[in-house]
Amino acid sequence: MKKGDQTRARIVEAARQLFERQGYAATGLQEILKESQAPRGSFYFHFPGGKEALAVAVIEAHAEAFGAGLQAAL
Repeated sequence: MKKGDQTRARIVEAARQLFERQGYAATGLQEILKESQAPRGSFYFHFPGGKEALAVAVIEAHAEAFGAGLQAAL
């Protein structure tokens, strides 16, 4: 996995954990950056639409993981 892909994955995973723990509205960008250890520029490179685009990526990642788990169970 390339470094940029790793950074994106860290941001998505950090956001997923924070959204799950405290909710979307209560989670700030600064918290996501701190948790993921990603610079602000990297965040906007991967998610030009901001926090809303990140939320979509979190949902997509969750759907992919759910689908993979479902396939494995069949």
